[in-house]
Amino acid sequence: MDGYIKTKDISERLGVNPTTVQRWTKFFNIPCEQNELGHYFYTEEQVSVLSGINQELKAGKKMKDIQIDVSQLKSDSESHRPVKRAVPSAEYEEKLQEMMTHIQDIEQKLTQKADEVVSYQLLKHRSEIDEMSAMLKRLENRLIRMEAKQSNEEDTLPMASGGTSRKGWKTFLHFFSF
Repeated sequence: MDGYIKTKDISERLGVNPTTVQRWTKFFNIPCEQNELGHYFYTEEQVSVLSGINQELKAGKKMKDIQIDVSQLKSDSESHRPVKRAVPSAEYEEKLQEMMTHIQDIEQKLTQKADEVVSYQLLKHRSEIDEMSAMLKRLENRLIRMEAKQSNEEDTLPMASGGTSRKGWKTFLHFFSF
């Protein structure tokens, strides 16, 4: 923070501990800047007040007896703080209505997109079902052909399995081979 003096620098100037400077700031309610970590930053005007406090304490006064006029001290952020402008009610209502209309448009588009996705998925599933049905038909036809071929082969089975012997010794030897 440019133009500000850190607590440590003030404590070195005054010859006191940094926590003493913070204690004085809190006790006398001296307005100063603080960063997000809680570190204090002072202006030269605030440093001169702290210096006056230090001199009075060295002179033997107690902290409760020291009087300072804090109302004249303002932190830099208070003196340069922008004034917040209130938004007129009509303008606020108009913007709110505009935003609600925009939200409704987005919801409608989202619903339409969801419907399109579901429709696409249904069509995709339907085509997959059609493909599976066709594959099932092909498998069924193949199975019918295999059963027909099997029934034709049963007529030519060897004698050991219940068929008639056509080959004689070959079938007999084949039966006992390992």
